[in-house]
Amino acid sequence: MAKLAVTVLGAALFFSFASAARAAALAVPQTPAAAPLAAGTQSRTVSLTKIVAKVDGDRRWAAVQAGPLCLPTGRLAWGKSGADVPTAELARVFRAEVAAAGFRVDGAADDLFEEAASFSEYAVAGVVKDAQGQLCFPGAGLGSGGGKVKGAAVLEVEWQIYSRLQRQVVARVQTRAGFESRRALDGGVEGVVLDAFAETVKALVASDAFRKTFLGAPATLEEAMKPPAQQKIALTGPAAKPLDIGDAVGAVVLVLAGEGHGSGFLVSRDGYVMTDQHVVGSAKLVTVRWPDGIETVGEVVRADRLRDVALVKTDPRGRDPLPLRAETMRPGETVFAIGAPLEERFQGTVTRGVVSAYRTIEGLRYLQSDVSINPGASGGPLLDERGEVVGMTKSIYRIESAPTGINFFTPTRDALDFLGAAVN
Repeated sequence: MAKLAVTVLGAALFFSFASAARAAALAVPQTPAAAPLAAGTQSRTVSLTKIVAKVDGDRRWAAVQAGPLCLPTGRLAWGKSGADVPTAELARVFRAEVAAAGFRVDGAADDLFEEAASFSEYAVAGVVKDAQGQLCFPGAGLGSGGGKVKGAAVLEVEWQIYSRLQRQVVARVQTRAGFESRRALDGGVEGVVLDAFAETVKALVASDAFRKTFLGAPATLEEAMKPPAQQKIALTGPAAKPLDIGDAVGAVVLVLAGEGHGSGFLVSRDGYVMTDQHVVGSAKLVTVRWPDGIETVGEVVRADRLRDVALVKTDPRGRDPLPLRAETMRPGETVFAIGAPLEERFQGTVTRGVVSAYRTIEGLRYLQSDVSINPGASGGPLLDERGEVVGMTKSIYRIESAPTGINFFTPTRDALDFLGAAVN
């Protein structure tokens, strides 16, 4: 569990001239009631990643009162100094409320003999965007009763539900909820805020987005990693034949999207180019630069964030596409990578290595090689000695920013399956 980004609820009090007039009571929203789960209902595992706060630390969020008559004495600053509400406590409250609603919870730190689920489809995080409070210390100055507090706190939280499969936030839920006690309770300010936080969790669980996401049988890893069903795109590529590596450079392009760049390669006579999804990002149109410096406009016609693959349609300018090899290679076979490492001016760089292994990472298969690659080469082809594309550059494994000779490539067969493409 990540540490809370800011100190929540310090006890820095800014005293002002006391007034006999009572402040208007803080309106506490009523928390919507979550419909109980029917017996036997299955749910997907809920995993809380972090809670952060974006409330100005100097903001005086709560009115403070003291004494038996609860007379105004000042205001409480958010996170200025004093005691914290630890992230572990927030996580404990989150788990308790979600479990009480009947949902499965992952990562319970106090379950000493319970192993965390090996696969969790979704993660939840929350951003505290606003806070209001009205707190009274009726025993202030009266010895042991000074630590008790009554009153109310209201929190506004933006919850984000993140799909680990799609690698994106799939839902946002805004909640505004709070807690009020008319009698003095132990636990001080922290206790009131934890109770208010519990109400925001209840509001989240009651939301349609939460229930739509987490109700239902958990997907198996194998099911979750299947390519999506979609209409096939036919690639009018050449018959597989030996191709000189030097000639293959002519079909490898620079892909420009936003402020960054990556690589790609022509796979069809009618202008389809394959690259990584993270190269094109959310762009609908990209610039495709050919080895001779001529640029064409490319349209992103299909992309899959999970497999990190994309298909771009552009003017092929009469160039021959690269042949594709879907068969698995053997460790030790020679491979060549082509791309634009580090800077655009290094477009068309060729490096040589061997197939090291095939690895399965988070349910997805990758080809591992020691062939040298660098940022900017992403999306470029990995070819065998016949000039056939066996994979597409994905990522570099680094330790403290230093390359290790362990690099990963998306196998051609997997890229085609997730793009819904096939060679005629």
